[in-house]
Amino acid sequence: MELVKEDFKHSFSSATKFSKSPCEWLCNYPLKLKSPGSPAMTRGNLSEFGAYYKIKRGMQQKDDKAFAKLIEHRFKKLKYLDAEKEILNAIECAKQFEKVLYERQLRDIVGYQSEMIKKLDGLKYPVRAFTDFEFAKIIVDAKSTMRMPSYPKPDHIRQQALYSKLYDKPTALLYATPKKTMFYELNEEDIANGYKEIFNHFKSLENYIIKCNNNLEEAIKITPLNTDPNPFAWDLNIKQEAEKVWQKYQ
Repeated sequence: MELVKEDFKHSFSSATKFSKSPCEWLCNYPLKLKSPGSPAMTRGNLSEFGAYYKIKRGMQQKDDKAFAKLIEHRFKKLKYLDAEKEILNAIECAKQFEKVLYERQLRDIVGYQSEMIKKLDGLKYPVRAFTDFEFAKIIVDAKSTMRMPSYPKPDHIRQQALYSKLYDKPTALLYATPKKTMFYELNEEDIANGYKEIFNHFKSLENYIIKCNNNLEEAIKITPLNTDPNPFAWDLNIKQEAEKVWQKYQ
């Protein structure tokens, strides 16, 4: 069985997962053993959509009762599980996102969760990227959280550095809790260093594919299965399935 298909495309999340845990990358991508979405992911998806909806509809300073109902409806429509407590947090984070973007005169969205596929020199496979909010002169990635960081997370810097290179635009990170915000625009050093790091992750993954002859069985044989809680909290069902697979081939 092939490790990756001929039409494989790099992504930030794939390369980052591989850099931290090759065995979890194998589980998540070739073996397609994926964990269910977390409440935090639900909050992030709903809050980003909420901010997009408010900006597109020009709802700044208007009654938010209908908006709250919209978020609740979307939660039920998409069948998010075990995350009801995040609905209110998502609503408040969406308001914070919209407030900051509105204050910064970022109101004309030219792309929302838009896809780009681009071939980069030095890589065999192209890179696929999805942006949160693209404006004419900047890309903004929205991150909802319940604890405001003092400084952007390194992974987030790397992701936006990649997007800056792919889109040839400045990029920024917008963090929001239900009550606080932080807007951080990447500088030239952030972009240069972050892009170099994620590019190296892409190359490491490609070298791994070559080393395994693009063969899943060979990859499993040379990749130890480490299901300790760090750096990832393994889903129990996936952990059990992974152990069965590794026992078969090792």
